[in-house]
Amino acid sequence: MKLNIEQASLHLGIAQASLRRKLKTGEVSGIREPYAGGFRWMVNISEDAPPIEEAEDAALVAELKARVNNLEEQLTIRAGEIDQLHRLLAQTALNAAPVRPWWRFWG
Repeated sequence: MKLNIEQASLHLGIAQASLRRKLKTGEVSGIREPYAGGFRWMVNISEDAPPIEEAEDAALVAELKARVNNLEEQLTIRAGEIDQLHRLLAQTALNAAPVRPWWRFWG
């Protein structure tokens, strides 16, 4: 069966950019058909073709999850630092408050 890039990517369970790359490298077979303004790829897929599992995508997902976890840890640390700064500012404001107004100093 012949499907366009969008349909084939949904059928195979991969991103359209990954499918285009696989078409260019020859990992997936397809043909270029003339289309308004250029051409479009029609991908040859068998009816029982299983979804393509990409190790590179799995590695990328794992790396991005690690980065997210790292950023969440940093965010928690920064939230604690901000809370501590707010306490210090409040304490400084209390310590700096005059006991009596300045105009009553001479009177």
